[in-house]
Amino acid sequence: MRLSSHIFLTLCLFTLPSCYLLTAYKYRQFKLESLSSLRSTPLKKSDEPFAFMDGTRSKMRLQQVLDSMLAPTHTYSFLVIRNDSILYENYFGEITPETQLPSFSVAKSFVSTLVGIALDEGKIKSLDDPITTYLPELKKRDPNLEKVTIQHLLDMRSGIKSLETLKSPFSNAIKLGFGRNITRIALKSRTEKTPGEKDYKNLNTQLLGLIVERATQQKLQNYLQTKIWTPLQMESDASWNTDARKTVRAFCCINATTRDFAKFGRLYLNQGNWNGQQIVSEDWVRGCSDPEIMERYNGYKNQWWSRQSFRSFRDSTEALKFQQQSPYPSVVSGRSSRDGRSRMYRVAYRSPAFYAAGVLNQFVYVHPAKKLVIVRLGRTWGNSSFGPDAFLYWVGDQL
Repeated sequence: MRLSSHIFLTLCLFTLPSCYLLTAYKYRQFKLESLSSLRSTPLKKSDEPFAFMDGTRSKMRLQQVLDSMLAPTHTYSFLVIRNDSILYENYFGEITPETQLPSFSVAKSFVSTLVGIALDEGKIKSLDDPITTYLPELKKRDPNLEKVTIQHLLDMRSGIKSLETLKSPFSNAIKLGFGRNITRIALKSRTEKTPGEKDYKNLNTQLLGLIVERATQQKLQNYLQTKIWTPLQMESDASWNTDARKTVRAFCCINATTRDFAKFGRLYLNQGNWNGQQIVSEDWVRGCSDPEIMERYNGYKNQWWSRQSFRSFRDSTEALKFQQQSPYPSVVSGRSSRDGRSRMYRVAYRSPAFYAAGVLNQFVYVHPAKKLVIVRLGRTWGNSSFGPDAFLYWVGDQL
C-alpha cells in the first residue's frame, strides 16, 4: 500500500466512522459503475417527452471521420443535432442511449440558468445584490463578503478563499465532493482577495445553489425539476448527487442521458424558449453567449464557456477582409510557416459557439448560427493530437 493510502486511512481512524475521507479514497478513481452507489436525488422524466427527429444521418464521410476520430478518445457518447434532427449519434462500449451519464461541472450551467429564472421571476432582485442579502450569516464569518455579489459568483470572480486541489485530503474539492454537510462547508466561506479577478472555484456555484434555495424557498432539485426538467420534456429519469442531508452538490453531478443533456443545449439554441414557452429570458441567454461579451470576459460568463477560434490565410488582403467581416476579431498577426519560406496571416476571433463543460471533458456545445447542438460525454480525452474543445469547434465548422 502506498504512503498516500496509509495517510488517508490513518486520518479516518481518528475521525468518525463515516469520515468523508474514506469515501473520497474509495472513489479516488472515477468509474461509471460508481454512480449507483453515490447518494443522489431523482429527477423525474416528463409525462409528455420531447424526442429529437431521427433525421438523415450521414452514413458516409462525416460518420466515418467521427467514428475514427472518437474511437481512441475514451468517449462514452457523442451526439450531433441540427434543426432538431439527429445527424450523428454513437455510443461506445456498453453505453446505450438510456444510460445515465455524469456531467460533472456541466451542472454549473444548469444552476446558473436557475439563477436566471429566479431573476426573471423577481425572486432574486438583482445580480448586483451582495450575497449576504440572501446568506446573512456570512457577515459574521467575514464582513468583506458583503462586497461579493451574485454576479461575482456567476463569473468566478468572488475572491473567496477555497483550496480546491485534489492533492490535499483537506481541500474543499474533496469536502464538497464527499462531505456529509456541504451547506456547513459553504457557509464557512471567507475572502482572500478583492472581488474581480477570475479564479475558478466550485465553492462559488455551491453558494449560488444556496442563494437560489433561499430566494425561492425551494430545494434546488425541486426548482430544477419544476423550471427546467419537466418543461424541457426530458425523456428519461435522471439524478443529482447529494450529501447526507439531501443537499445537492450544486457545483457538479447531474446525471442524465445524452439526449436529455442535448435538450438543455436546445433551450439555449432557441434563446431560452422551449416550443413557445420562455423558460429563461433572452437577455439572460445573450448575457452568457454573445461573442462580444464572451470576448470581454475572456471566454467565461455566467458559468458558460467560449473558445477563441483562429483562421489562417496566405494572403494578407484575405486575412484583413475576414477580419473586417468578422463580428469581434482581434488583430491580424503575421506568422512564418514551418518551411520558413512563406508567411501565414492568422486571425483570432470569438466564435458565436459556446458550451457548458465538466471535468473529464463533458460538453454541451451550442452554435446558434448553425442551429447545432453537440454533446460529448466520457472519460479523460485520450487523443493528444487535438484537444476536446478544439474538436467540438472543428466538428461545428464542418457542418
